[in-house]
Amino acid sequence: MNERDLVRTGIYGLDEILLGGIAKGNVILVEGITGTGKTLFGLEFIYRGITKFREPGLVVAFEATPSKIIRDAEGLGWNLEQLEKEGQLKIIFTSPQVLIHELTSPASLLLETAAEIGAKRIFIDGINLLRGAGEDGFNSDNEFRLSLQRLIEGLTRGDLTPVISHEVVTEHPSAITSPIAEFLADTIIHLRREHRDNGLQRTLEIVKSRGQDYDAGRHSLAIVNKKGLQVFRRVQLPLRVNAPQPSSFDADSAVGIPALDELLGGGIYRGAATVLCGVSGVGKTILGMQLLLEGALKLGQKGLLVSLDEHPAQIQRNARTLGLEWEKALEHGMIHVFHESPQELEINSHFDRIRQVIESNNVQRLVIDGMTSYSTALGDQRVYRDFFYTLVGLVKQRLMIGFFSYENPEVFGITHFMPEFPVSSIVDNILVLNFVELGNTLRRSLTIAKTRGRNNQFVTREFSIGPGGISMPSDSAEPLPQLPFSRYYGLLSRAPTRISPDLK
Repeated sequence: MNERDLVRTGIYGLDEILLGGIAKGNVILVEGITGTGKTLFGLEFIYRGITKFREPGLVVAFEATPSKIIRDAEGLGWNLEQLEKEGQLKIIFTSPQVLIHELTSPASLLLETAAEIGAKRIFIDGINLLRGAGEDGFNSDNEFRLSLQRLIEGLTRGDLTPVISHEVVTEHPSAITSPIAEFLADTIIHLRREHRDNGLQRTLEIVKSRGQDYDAGRHSLAIVNKKGLQVFRRVQLPLRVNAPQPSSFDADSAVGIPALDELLGGGIYRGAATVLCGVSGVGKTILGMQLLLEGALKLGQKGLLVSLDEHPAQIQRNARTLGLEWEKALEHGMIHVFHESPQELEINSHFDRIRQVIESNNVQRLVIDGMTSYSTALGDQRVYRDFFYTLVGLVKQRLMIGFFSYENPEVFGITHFMPEFPVSSIVDNILVLNFVELGNTLRRSLTIAKTRGRNNQFVTREFSIGPGGISMPSDSAEPLPQLPFSRYYGLLSRAPTRISPDLK
């Protein structure tokens, strides 16, 4: 649909879900139980219309007085009183009976007021009160429908884009929308407020919107102080990409360790997703940090470290202990750190913030430190899987280098990489970090289990962590002779034993 045929709400994230905005001429119905944000939705629709799109508007209220509306809006940083003084906004406090009369009267003062300020938008708060606008104090369903029809016809006369709110009594599926209003409204947006564990979760769902496509399903909704409503697209939806999937033929050095680049077949392709798999303490975080430092200080590529486990101050302390130039990269804006507590993690808003940091800073290297923490925090493995898919899709879309560290609980020997869902087919590279017991000491080892599109070496190398971070000396020793399978037994165990020469 052409952009000129759309009305943008200006609400953060909502127009993206609506694929640009709401079709012009549509009557917008916002429904939900008490406390879901219906009034804020309507007020922000008017406020953003004035301040972002130069479209003056009207607010019609039946219960809340103009002074209360102005007071509540101030808490979100919206100065409605100033907009009224400038003649861009008019708040009208009236009754449903008077509103219906005004919109149907040939000489409507309300429509005259709208014309005087050049209003393009109108918000009517609480059309459920029209049921009490009858002569006997209560309208039947037919009378309620007729009142709504007269209301919509009057708004059409004034060439106004209307948002009308309707309060439902229950969140039961059969009461998602008013049976009458759903036939008359063109766009229906349902707001929910639900308990999750002991917390609270808000969602927004577009039930229908005539004349356009949109992202279906429940999206996350937040009411943010000094900002207003924020809508976050659900991660289960694939990334919206118009261009064909890009593919890089350029391989960058992974962490500036020649021996590791040699194992990887020369480096890592841009757009490749790599899993660092290993037990806790083996060095996954340090390897991820060196990946970012290599890109930032040597190649001029900005990086982002995302962590649920470690606070940025703790990460900085660890880097200082190892003598890494972490603070230098932070000060020059070459590396960014994003930390959020895993407690009551809201994954849709979390991913949106990650995406915003990446896009606003042109991040080219991404490290997610601790995918295991996401698995624990989310609980729902399907949501976790979809989140992982979306992250990998973002890496490929933007041709970044992405590292995802995963803690494998197996200390010695590995029977699987990630138990939650098959990851080996999703990612391009898998690096297995492990401990090797030699005598009474533990040594660290690294094996390239998989590289996509590279001629990697299937060998295990030792590495160490010390001043300067991770080091891996080149293995200059003579390679062991490659014997045929006939010289081994126990091949299916993946740890075959060589047949003794004496047995031959």
